[in-house]
Amino acid sequence: MERVFHVKNRSEFLKYLDSVSKINDSAIFDIKSDSITSLVSSADNTLILLSEFVTESNFTTTINVPDIKKLYRVLETINEDEFDLKINGNNLEYKGKNLKFKYHLFEEGFLTRPNLNIEKIRNFTYDVTFNITKAVLQQLFKGSTFASETNKVYIYTEDGDLKAELTDRARHNTDNFTITIDSADFQLEPIPINFDNIRLMSAIDNDYTFNVNTDHGVVVVDNNSNSIKLKYIISSLTQ
Repeated sequence: MERVFHVKNRSEFLKYLDSVSKINDSAIFDIKSDSITSLVSSADNTLILLSEFVTESNFTTTINVPDIKKLYRVLETINEDEFDLKINGNNLEYKGKNLKFKYHLFEEGFLTRPNLNIEKIRNFTYDVTFNITKAVLQQLFKGSTFASETNKVYIYTEDGDLKAELTDRARHNTDNFTITIDSADFQLEPIPINFDNIRLMSAIDNDYTFNVNTDHGVVVVDNNSNSIKLKYIISSLTQ
């Protein structure tokens, strides 16, 4: 039996691959009957992405993709919004009316997954949950050109407001840039996050849902659309 998985929406699939490629150049993808999932980590292991894309296939398997950006570029050449990809022994194959290609995969076992218990993360209880819009993050990105001496962002509550501050509280005479995210009916002590990890997150939807577990020093950020689910696990920094 031929192993084929069906992509319903080319642009959404490209968004999914782009999101994964921001975290790591290569990845192991698990193909199931109704979805593709992957688990990747950044180079310093302070950011992990659990991702899922809704699709259809007539089988289950695992593929090791050596260069996600390269796969992205060749899929961009497909003119159809809906298409099939065939999985052969060591490659992905596409055959269209005017275009065909083969993209070769790594052998099974060549790549390794991040050492993380996903079920433990999914079962975490969180002290607080809040949303941050893409517009607010864009303000922070602009502010980072001013507060350029630090790569930390502190998220905390003060006087009934949720705030984000770019600074380094462990150093003296560091410029800071602070914005109010929203009003808050909860208390949150400052939790520092590597700002580069925020830059790597993809905005599939305009709102990011931040879930904070202060006991474990973990921030889990969800960003979902109809066909894409992204869960970023970020380890907090020391003050």
